Amino acid sequence: MIEKKIKLLIVEDNQQIRFLMRMTFKHQPQVELFEAINGADGFKLFQEVHPDIVFSDVNMPGEMDGISLCRHIKASNHPCPVVLISANGQQHEIDLGMQAGADLYKVKPVGPKELIGLVKTFSA
Repeated sequence: MIEKKIKLLIVEDNQQIRFLMRMTFKHQPQVELFEAINGADGFKLFQEVHPDIVFSDVNMPGEMDGISLCRHIKASNHPCPVVLISANGQQHEIDLGMQAGADLYKVKPVGPKELIGLVKTFSA
């Protein structure tokens, strides 16, 4: 169980993956969950709620993908840990994510226990 209240922002365009993440944290009362379906909406929500951790997909439609979102978060007045989660596990994609400032780059699928573990790790 996570000890303190944690604001977690999930930025993911895939509805099923957002649902699975939502269900993962459903029984984690210390996690307050926020969701966005693209990078631009994710950054707006980030600025409003100042989350403690961001989980973001890399490839999303629209003007801002996960790499750009990560750069914007890290350049903000409230930087926080960013975990990029992507189906693309090629080394150059991982390198791009880490160069953008990601704290971690995970290749999908990422299971519920691992997601909860990531929140524990980055909120400690």
